[in-house]
Amino acid sequence: MFVYLLVLAIVIGFPLSAFPQFVDKGEYVEVPKGTKLCPNVILAKSKGMLDPENLYWRVTSKVRANGTQTVDAFVLESSYDRQSGDTTIKERRDDNYATLFKRDLEHKGMLLMVSPRDGEVQAIIEICKKKK
Repeated sequence: MFVYLLVLAIVIGFPLSAFPQFVDKGEYVEVPKGTKLCPNVILAKSKGMLDPENLYWRVTSKVRANGTQTVDAFVLESSYDRQSGDTTIKERRDDNYATLFKRDLEHKGMLLMVSPRDGEVQAIIEICKKKK
């Protein structure tokens, strides 16, 4: 009976532990290091962003005393070689800049990336969905 309960707890608990958990820390949210964040494509396109599906951020630090975390931005760029006919996709990286994460009260499950300098919202983001 004990083994059955143990297996049941593992089966139920494992899928929940696979998702990064955001921890509210007062005015800001702590995002686990290594989390890949993407803009919400529908919201980003409605605000005029071109190709939001080719952009993502990766959290590269834990929360600092002032609430900021370091992120790297990645842009996927494709280029076409006329001679060979091959299309290649390259990752362009913008290293290490600080941001604050806050919950988006208007859009459930999404976060705001906020500039610590002036408080301006840089992006509305969510955890990246796995592509099929």
